[in-house]
Amino acid sequence: MTILLISQSTFGQVKLYSKLEKTGFLDCTNQTMLWVDSTATTPLQDVNKQKFIALKDITIQKNFLSEYRYDYWLKISVENPTNDTLDLLFTTGIHQSIILLKITDNQLVTLVKTQEKLLPNQRLFRADDQYLPIRFLPKNVYQFLIKINDYPKATFVIKPLLVSRFWQNHHQIRAFYDEYIYLIAYGFLISVLFFVALFVLMFYILDRQKYYLFYGFYTISIALFNLWEFEHSPYFHLFFSYLPALKFTGNSNIYVFLTHIFYFLFIFEFLELNQTFPRIAKIFQWVIAFLSFILLADIAILFIINRLDWSMWLYELFQNIFPILNIFLLVMIFRAKGRIAQNIQIGSTFLMIGGLAGFLTHWFDNTPFVLLRIDPSILFVFGTLLEVFFFSIAIGIRSYKLQKEQNSLFKAVKESELRTLRSQINPHFVFNSLNSIKSYILTHRSVEAAEYLTDFSTLMRSILQYSKEQLISLKDELETTLLYVRLEQLRFEDNFEFIYHLDPNINTDEILIPPMLLQPYIENAIKHGLMNKNGKKRLVLKIEQSEQIIITIEDNGIGRDEAYLLRKNTPKYQSMGMSINNERVNLLSQTNDLYIKIDIEDIKSATGKPEGTSVVIHIPVE
Repeated sequence: MTILLISQSTFGQVKLYSKLEKTGFLDCTNQTMLWVDSTATTPLQDVNKQKFIALKDITIQKNFLSEYRYDYWLKISVENPTNDTLDLLFTTGIHQSIILLKITDNQLVTLVKTQEKLLPNQRLFRADDQYLPIRFLPKNVYQFLIKINDYPKATFVIKPLLVSRFWQNHHQIRAFYDEYIYLIAYGFLISVLFFVALFVLMFYILDRQKYYLFYGFYTISIALFNLWEFEHSPYFHLFFSYLPALKFTGNSNIYVFLTHIFYFLFIFEFLELNQTFPRIAKIFQWVIAFLSFILLADIAILFIINRLDWSMWLYELFQNIFPILNIFLLVMIFRAKGRIAQNIQIGSTFLMIGGLAGFLTHWFDNTPFVLLRIDPSILFVFGTLLEVFFFSIAIGIRSYKLQKEQNSLFKAVKESELRTLRSQINPHFVFNSLNSIKSYILTHRSVEAAEYLTDFSTLMRSILQYSKEQLISLKDELETTLLYVRLEQLRFEDNFEFIYHLDPNINTDEILIPPMLLQPYIENAIKHGLMNKNGKKRLVLKIEQSEQIIITIEDNGIGRDEAYLLRKNTPKYQSMGMSINNERVNLLSQTNDLYIKIDIEDIKSATGKPEGTSVVIHIPVE
């Protein structure tokens, strides 16, 4: 690329000296010329034909809305009159991108360049993206063109410097001592916000209360807003640095809008405004819908239309709207009463004061920072932390009260019902057992009566012991059930066959089951199925395991339909065992999360004749 060189007198000239490499910096402002390309489209070969003006004589307009697409061109001549090779760093300040071109033999050659979005391992000077390393050979004169692309925001400045690495390192260390309090404050704030978000989102998974979800997203939005600002430093790379579209194409508008939307959703849901203040609830709904629309519009402007200036216009507009909106909604929040509402009111007040302080700091104090490139505010950090503290107290109070009330009521009702049901089952079974003993005594069968009394006393002790428990081991339940079957066989003089099978791979000590779960179904099979049948009678109890424990109780009795007709014709007959058992299983599924499934089916022949009943009980295995 060939161009005409401008005469030496057109350039300002900077003269280097040997000690510069070790000790300090050289301000090149007075020797630098500037030309502003308002179209940002001028061909490179035409740049030298433009009229450059001394940088010191120009006041650069900082109007982001109209000048964000401008390119700024600098010219400078540097002479190294010494006998030493000088390795220096060149900077024009903090900019989105800098390209340094060297004029050599009537040609422009790109020497070095840097961009704000580069990661440390991609930079020519690893420590900071604003510096470009240049080597100046002895007794040489260098003529440079520098292209700067940046947004002319309030902190925009062009200040060409040549500095030593020692000076840059010393400058960086001094900046750390000046700004470390901001680093600690923002690092602590971001950590707390993400921790709180994770904590409340876990509660949402467990409790499914919407205000947990909204508060979690609200704290995540504030954390992302602060992290977005934090990562504009060239020294910190955590999340946004690896997503340049979010860091540079997007701006703080997105996170500010998200924060306000989820904040209002949280207040709306947490204070139950729909029930307590319907009119205020309507206002909140309108505000949330309006902010959501503006957020979507801003995302489209940034990522589809690519007009950052329009987005900045929205930013400037809502910088004035948000304080007024927050004060208005805060006044409405103060209409709510109670301890929970008081914590929300205090937290919202601190947040508003902190946000206002941050806004005023950004608006009136443009003191440049070295480590943090977006103005930090300690008052904003404190305001946000206090808001999180009081909001967390409010959430904790409400969650504690709701959980305490629910637990107390739930346990009282369910345990009362379970005690009632167990008290009904026990007399029901005891009544039938005593009838069996009476039958032996009346028929003068003393030996059988003694055996029966021994087994019955053992069974009664088990019943009394297990009646206090909601769950017992399958081993204990089977021992009680087998003892009951033995008693029934004795009572009916072994006139039915009992087949028992237990899968040897089942560890019956570890499987939990409600006490006296099997007895009502076995009793029903014997009393109503087998005792009314002529011929061979058979009762089967089978326990197997697949994905669940499957207990099968099967008889070859007369079937449910015929048994129902016989019971219907029996005066004053009332059977409670199976219905009580079904209620008990349903209650246990609510109190213990033990979901037991019971299927009862009729066994019929190919011609449809009843051949018995099958009860299949499915017990989950954890």
